[in-house]
Amino acid sequence: MKFIHFSDTHLGFSDLTRVDTETGMNQREADFYAAWNQVIDAILDEKPDFVVHAGDLFHTPRPNNRALHCAFEGIQKLSNAGIPFVVVAGNHSTPRIRNTGSIFESIALFPHVYAAWQGAYQRFRIGECAVHCIPHCSLSEELDAAYEAISVDEDARYQILVTHGAWRETSDETIGSVGEFNEQFIENPEKRTGLTFDYIALGHYHKHIPVGRTIVYSGSTERTSFNETGYSSGYVRVDLQAKKWRYVPISSRPMLSLGPIDCSGLSLDKIYAAIAALPEDVPDGALIRLELTHVARDCVLGMSTETIDSYFPQALYVEKIIHPEAASDISHSSTMIGSLSVEFERFLKEQQGSELDPGKLLELGRGLLDQAVSG
Repeated sequence: MKFIHFSDTHLGFSDLTRVDTETGMNQREADFYAAWNQVIDAILDEKPDFVVHAGDLFHTPRPNNRALHCAFEGIQKLSNAGIPFVVVAGNHSTPRIRNTGSIFESIALFPHVYAAWQGAYQRFRIGECAVHCIPHCSLSEELDAAYEAISVDEDARYQILVTHGAWRETSDETIGSVGEFNEQFIENPEKRTGLTFDYIALGHYHKHIPVGRTIVYSGSTERTSFNETGYSSGYVRVDLQAKKWRYVPISSRPMLSLGPIDCSGLSLDKIYAAIAALPEDVPDGALIRLELTHVARDCVLGMSTETIDSYFPQALYVEKIIHPEAASDISHSSTMIGSLSVEFERFLKEQQGSELDPGKLLELGRGLLDQAVSG
């Protein structure tokens, strides 16, 4: 049997203030939909026996209408093609208050869809394969109960596990932790239960990485922050009979970090010259983080964001990280200096797991700040 493993599509993610000129929607939101559609098209071309999505289908538990439409359209295409789709809820897609309901109740209504979302272990049978699912569990007691409930399907030729969280091999060895407050830690199920799985499909960590020979993070299909600069985007193609898997990259928006540029003793004109001298091979539409260190206070105050942006006309967005020279310990002063509007945008980007639309919050906040400044 062959299947596709992907994860962390974060449909509905929105960032920055750039707009797709064709659709009018937030450009980064559109990027995540495009990445999802790439994988759906690949699945339809490859026609695997089934598909597993290892969590964080949506960026929030209450996705907007565009995210729902994109997800439902893709799932419907798989359903029409008769390709089973297994999905577990990740921490971003799990409501904090369970009695408010879950979008996965609707997703589970599609034919050929198997959804695990209620903070409990579920097992599905697809052909010769038993698919064991542990979704995000809000309580440690729920996760313990999920482990206890795992049971092998003796009639199945293959056993695979799908789950979402940071992999904890030992108490001192964790892989895939991103520091989110509701992060789930997955204790090695084979060691804990004594069972053996033919493949363990992991989600949560946005970097593709094999934890073991058949224990794999597929990584995300798009990047949600500059902390993921250098990560590729893609999915994993698995052949259970051959006992092999292969990572397949997809295209995503370029993201790169430039610098740091040491600005010790440099005037503002020389700082601009140092920025202009950076490599010119910046891809069209790239997201750029530019870091400047030891910047004189007067240069910080006189620095023009528009001038810096002019050196990267092909970029979608340039984030400027500026470390003033007066900081006694640069490692403790990694802040982005800018106007109140810029600082507010940075604050919103640092918030994790909010169910509110960051684009609308940014627009409202900037309006209020403008009123305060002008008043």
